[in-house]
Amino acid sequence: MSILGWGTHSLAPLSFRGATYSGVFTLQPLLDGIGRAHHGQVLARAAELVDAGAITPILHPEVFDLATVEQAHEVPRSGRARGRVVIDLRADTA
Repeated sequence: MSILGWGTHSLAPLSFRGATYSGVFTLQPLLDGIGRAHHGQVLARAAELVDAGAITPILHPEVFDLATVEQAHEVPRSGRARGRVVIDLRADTA
């Protein structure tokens, strides 16, 4: 889920070359307040869709913890990632 502030940037050239773009939440509205309400509405709607099961993330089958975090970083580098790699900070590593 991304809320991107596109501004004047054009990502079309990436698409034409078959490239992919992965963004993260744009935090600008938290910094300057401009568009904060709109971004909040978008996030609230996204949460509703997730809760309803209409949006489900694709996750790599292995879940890592702090003891195996280095292995987690190797998964995307190796090209064997099948979705997003999860590092569970709540996992018991004792």
